[in-house]
Amino acid sequence: MTINTETRFEDHFPIQVMVSHHTGLDTINRDTFTVIRSLKEQYINDRKENEALSGTITTYGGYQTSKKMMFLNRPESAIRTLRDQVILPGVERYLAKVYGEQIRGVRTRLVSWANILSAGDWQAPHMHPTHDNLVSGVYYVEVPEKPKPQGCIEFLNPHPAAHYHAISLTRRLHPDTGDLILFPPYYIHYVYPFRGEGERAIVAFDVVRQPVQLMF
Repeated sequence: MTINTETRFEDHFPIQVMVSHHTGLDTINRDTFTVIRSLKEQYINDRKENEALSGTITTYGGYQTSKKMMFLNRPESAIRTLRDQVILPGVERYLAKVYGEQIRGVRTRLVSWANILSAGDWQAPHMHPTHDNLVSGVYYVEVPEKPKPQGCIEFLNPHPAAHYHAISLTRRLHPDTGDLILFPPYYIHYVYPFRGEGERAIVAFDVVRQPVQLMF
């Protein structure tokens, strides 16, 4: 008797997370951090400009720029370099990996903001359910060295029943300065608070599909 077997493995509704680390960006990171910190000093108590005071987001404490600012569209050269040479190429790699041919011809735009947290500040579990959002991401401008899990980002398994089959309910990442993390917008995540000195500064963004413009 001859047994012939053909086997393939399929990823059904995969949760693809891309983590890339960048070096050689010390000046870019420092200058971007300076911009974020300056905005914090200017707007920390302004409810219109500090989203963390709005009560409508999951950031508790610290400072978060208003999305209307579109942080990655700011004029500073460091921010333009970060956008054009780090974030956009990373987004292109992620879209190609996850969407393949489906993404061909699709036009997108970045919705972006910056966030700075210090001791005791944190982010509650949340996701980015914006309509037509294809990818969510975060770039770590400044990460103070802290004992784990302080300041870590943790993702929740969207299939909680998998816990009964020896699959972890969470995945924790320990980002460093210069890390870029991209993930599906429906992937729930949160940030641990940390203690002591130092500030954790990030640039976050969503990659949103633009509507097709019909020609008549």
